[in-house]
Amino acid sequence: MTLSLLALLALTACGGRTGSGGTGADDGGGSPGTGAPLTGTVWKVTGLLSGEPPRARALPTGSEGRADLTFGEDGTVHGSLGCNTFRGEATIAGTTVTLGPLATTRKLCPGPRTELERALTAVLRGELSYAVEDRGLSLTARGGAGVRATAVDGDGTPAPE
Repeated sequence: MTLSLLALLALTACGGRTGSGGTGADDGGGSPGTGAPLTGTVWKVTGLLSGEPPRARALPTGSEGRADLTFGEDGTVHGSLGCNTFRGEATIAGTTVTLGPLATTRKLCPGPRTELERALTAVLRGELSYAVEDRGLSLTARGGAGVRATAVDGDGTPAPE
């Protein structure tokens, strides 16, 4: 397990720029007038999505406010899965984000935080469609599994949508 984590960290460190940063609609920034750009914004996870069509699900009780993610303009993604932190590569093209393998820390977490972490790691891989509307973000995989998040204000609290 340690060797796998080291290999992932090495791959992440050796990877080149894969994302496109910026703030326009064609480069991962959401559509004009949406408020929060996809890249450079801290997105606090506020809910999960499941099913076709995707339906909102609440976060496991006791895990609220613990998970977040940030897409960097350098083609990376990093954040917290609710307990462990993660880092990986993200390629943004049109309304699609493609995530490479995520390198994570390996702390043991209490029940609800482990539930959230499992749900997020199941979703945050491969090709996801994304939509930014005002201060809200949705990331959705094929099959409807996904994540809802809200842009965080400077004081660390989710901004009102």
